[in-house]
Amino acid sequence: MMFHARRDERGASAVEAAFVTPVILLLMVGILEFGFYFKDSLSTSQAVKAGVRLASSQPRNSGYAQAAADRIQESSGALGRGAIQQLWVYKANVNNNFPQGRSDFADCSTCIKFTWNGTRFVPSASPTWAASTHDACASSPPDRIGVYMQVRHAAITRFVFTSIDINQADVLRFEPMPRTGGCR
Repeated sequence: MMFHARRDERGASAVEAAFVTPVILLLMVGILEFGFYFKDSLSTSQAVKAGVRLASSQPRNSGYAQAAADRIQESSGALGRGAIQQLWVYKANVNNNFPQGRSDFADCSTCIKFTWNGTRFVPSASPTWAASTHDACASSPPDRIGVYMQVRHAAITRFVFTSIDINQADVLRFEPMPRTGGCR
């Protein structure tokens, strides 16, 4: 009798494994995919913060936007350069982190947009926010400068998703300049 009971349960383990194994594999693939997504998200965030910190310290410096783009390039080593879709250095609204006169990141009118040329970021058009117009006087609130970057994270396995766009923006005020430094 005991031999008969064992014989009835022999295939049960194989059937259970057939049901559980795909679920466990899918879970592991999902963890892997989202782990790489979070790596790219953190890399994007750190690069944007490094760029805006540098740009905010250079009011009235004509190379402020290129310096910020170069810092972002240095700080974004974990990202593939082809993944960066957009990079802007812009004048931010007083009340939110969007470009001046906007309530989204669809476009900006007072900014410098960059493209990747294979070796570095270069302005894609002539700047619309000249350094000479920066308000960085200690007597009034300085202008707010922002950096926006959009990165496309391509999935490795494409089981969970094919790609996700990561949008990151950060804003700081320009460091105030002394009156002798050209403050108007």
